Amino acid sequence: MPEVHPGVLARLVSTLGQDGLSGQALAAHAGFDAPLALAIFRCAHDGQQNLPAGLQLADGISRLGVDFVRTLVLAAHPRPAEGQAAWENGIRVASLARRIAAHTQVCDEEQAWLAGLAHNLAEYAGFAPGDRLDEWLLAADPGGFVADAVRFCRASPARIRAAHPLVRVVQLAASLTYSTHVNGNVGVRASLGGLGLDAAEAERLQKEADYLAQEAIHRYSSREIAPAAPDGLTQAYAVLVRAAALQDFLGSAADLESLSRRAALAARALFDAPVVLLRVEGSLLVPPSWWPAPAGLSALALPADFVQSALSRAASGATVFWQRAQADQFPVIDAQVARLLGAETLLCEPLSAGETPWAVLLAANVCEDAAELPAWKEFLRALSGRLAVLQGAAAEPPAAADAVSRHEVRKAVHEASNPLTIIRNYVNLLSAKFAEDQDTQRDLAIIGSEIERVAGILQGLGAKREAAAAEAAAPGIPVDVNQVISELVRMSLDTLFLPNKINVQIDLDPAMGSVVTRRDQLKQVLLNLAKNAVEAMPRGGKLKFATARGELGGQSCAVIAVQDSGPGLPEAVREQLFRPAVSTKGGEHAGLGLYISHNLVKAMGGAIECDSGPNGTTFRIYLPMADMGKNPAAQSGGQRK
Repeated sequence: MPEVHPGVLARLVSTLGQDGLSGQALAAHAGFDAPLALAIFRCAHDGQQNLPAGLQLADGISRLGVDFVRTLVLAAHPRPAEGQAAWENGIRVASLARRIAAHTQVCDEEQAWLAGLAHNLAEYAGFAPGDRLDEWLLAADPGGFVADAVRFCRASPARIRAAHPLVRVVQLAASLTYSTHVNGNVGVRASLGGLGLDAAEAERLQKEADYLAQEAIHRYSSREIAPAAPDGLTQAYAVLVRAAALQDFLGSAADLESLSRRAALAARALFDAPVVLLRVEGSLLVPPSWWPAPAGLSALALPADFVQSALSRAASGATVFWQRAQADQFPVIDAQVARLLGAETLLCEPLSAGETPWAVLLAANVCEDAAELPAWKEFLRALSGRLAVLQGAAAEPPAAADAVSRHEVRKAVHEASNPLTIIRNYVNLLSAKFAEDQDTQRDLAIIGSEIERVAGILQGLGAKREAAAAEAAAPGIPVDVNQVISELVRMSLDTLFLPNKINVQIDLDPAMGSVVTRRDQLKQVLLNLAKNAVEAMPRGGKLKFATARGELGGQSCAVIAVQDSGPGLPEAVREQLFRPAVSTKGGEHAGLGLYISHNLVKAMGGAIECDSGPNGTTFRIYLPMADMGKNPAAQSGGQRK
């Protein structure tokens, strides 16, 4: 995404915060910056077929949708200060070209404005050079006359004598703007005569244009409006709006084909990069029929299990960056894919439902740092979520008469994801607002962590059955049990324990080590047990978390005990404790939460048991240690045979 003028960007961000935002409101500001205006035209051209010639900026915004343009705007970065002169000259030439076109009526004045604005884009640092600039200009005007006007704006009057009027208007505007002696300039007089103008008319038009240009330059350059570098709150607000816009733009795709088009547009707008999706099918990476890709990709047997390949490493779950300068370090197959995509670099990003990647997204011609950009992470999050919903809906089997269909579940998941995104981004906004308050930062970090955990649960609900099965079969990773318990107690102290008069005690073995599990699932199990314990002690009581080494089936394991001082479980409840919908609620802690916890512990390769009596209830969780049983010195007090 090209850099735009900071004043234009500040005005746009301010406009985005208003209610009733319209395409005209955005166009009123975007039209004063050539890179941003051309980016909108280019994306409109990519996203629509058979666009009419002379497409107006407001029409382009209307066709793309305000949400998409909002995403594009907030991906922009303020141009360095040294670009000020080029931007001001663009405004001056554009203003004069529009006035000449309106006065002579020989060409469209909006096209004259755009061509004048873009006439010196070659002077903008980092803007698309050569044939790529022509591509952007042709998107603004498929007839090619805007591109011609930019290309020949410095040509002599003799060369453009019979050219399209738009070319002659922009050339005259540039000559009048840059010439110091208009009356004595033979070339300028020839250009005036070719358009039926005399010197007096030219002087009047130039004064009018100068006034309009100066007013625009002042409006968008005011220091009160646009600091050189937006402050933390402005940046946080931009992130918030961009993420919500991405979620809405991709989330409104009705089918996979529509999603692929929207994803391509978003990637072009945010990163100026084409993207291609490859599905993991057994040992191969295969382009799906609903995602456009070069035909040659289907002719290649792309391996999903070739450890040296950047694509294959992404299929195994790693983000990998490939670049042509280091192509000799990768297999030839990667270079062939890059050639088919016209890419000097490839960012290979795994897409997963849970922990198991099911696809690889390739982004061409991005920088190595792109994977760390907040915009990229927001894009992946929104794309993955919508893909999970749409693919699940496509594979939906008929639902039983008394069951909620998986399609309805995924619909609910999608609807819940939108407010969750808003919550996530307001947390980021508060974090920026209270950057100096360490206590607040700690609390917000906990909230953010829990938001991501909920998001993971929602994404798991909306994923395909195959992805869920693969996740259940996937091995866990080493997790520090003591750390998880400490985080849980800290997180719940002010919100769960203290308000309910619960005295919490922790007795953690410092030499505990790690267990092979999934961190979020373990935290969910412990939180379920803690909430049930609190419900069992309505007048307050004691809750203890303890860890020790033990043994499970001859293998070294961690034993996690959660003990309360409640009245204990009735015998009838204990007999069917881990079945669904068994609950006392008025007397003890059982029900759906224990059923879920039992299944989660079982999926982690462990076991859970319960001891209950008049003086309280203790749940013990047994999970495999990360040392895979190599520590035979299990503590006898925690052994389980």
